[in-house]
Amino acid sequence: MAKSKQSQPKSFEEAVTELEKILAEMERGEVPLEESLTRYERGNFLLQYCRQVLGKAQQQIEDLNKTDPAPPSPAPGDVDEEPAA
Repeated sequence: MAKSKQSQPKSFEEAVTELEKILAEMERGEVPLEESLTRYERGNFLLQYCRQVLGKAQQQIEDLNKTDPAPPSPAPGDVDEEPAA
């Protein structure tokens, strides 16, 4: 089966929604064999897209943690303080 050019989803959420739809249809057995192969290929493409987006997000979080390793200071009034006697 030759790989076809896949259209990229507009967002992570759109990719997950489409992937869930493909999975549900295939699990219910609603799709003929040839169409199942096409859907499997699309699902694999969407899965790789989602992994890439999540990987980038994880990297951004790690980068942010490296630049600001100190925990944020509590705002005034957020800390339970005993009044001085």
